Amino acid sequence: MDDHVPESSRITLWPGDPGSLPLDVRRTLIALLRGPYLSHRKDPILWSALCAHETVIRERLGDLLLSLAIDADAEVAFCRNLEPDPDFTGTVPTVLRRQQLTFVDSALVLHLRQLLLRGAARGERVMVGLDEITAAMQVYAPAAGNDEALFAKRLNAAIDRMRKYSILLDTDTEQRWEVSPILGLILTSEEISGIEAEYEELKHTGQEPTGTVADEPLTDTGPAAPAQKDDTA
Repeated sequence: MDDHVPESSRITLWPGDPGSLPLDVRRTLIALLRGPYLSHRKDPILWSALCAHETVIRERLGDLLLSLAIDADAEVAFCRNLEPDPDFTGTVPTVLRRQQLTFVDSALVLHLRQLLLRGAARGERVMVGLDEITAAMQVYAPAAGNDEALFAKRLNAAIDRMRKYSILLDTDTEQRWEVSPILGLILTSEEISGIEAEYEELKHTGQEPTGTVADEPLTDTGPAAPAQKDDTA
């Protein structure tokens, strides 16, 4: 794996080019910054550049106060906000906006992550259809006052957001998607356990949770996003 790019190996793409990295490495950095993530499946050339120049890519992202998260087994990677050392006394600005998930978004993320874990245990890619999602999510319908039309509207909006974030990947079959392995990196095990406990309580009380803040790559660059109200979905 390549480390630093020494001055003697500086690559200029045209006279006066202020950069120093190969074009594929620069393209890899751009892809990571644009998000939501980079994968071998989506772009094997850029994935190869990431693997070959991981150290220098981490350094350049670090200069922007970003860190690099990689799942080598799933062959996916994305940027997240850099967490400073606890002893650091300065102020580190937030570069990426954290996305406030609605109640239905969070419930859908939990369901898709469970499917992904089962698929990973079998070494299989995970496919899911609209009918399967709808059936699995019916347990949360009481939070919409058992209003089927309202709940369907919220669920369809949540599915659209998961497609926007490339968590649900379109397939050749309409209303059937592949669950992206990037989902396994978004929330920690502790966060998942906390959400699961809250949603189990929901099944008994019918009370709607306040929503979940998801880590990158459910982000855009910009200031922190305000919480979204689920009734806007």
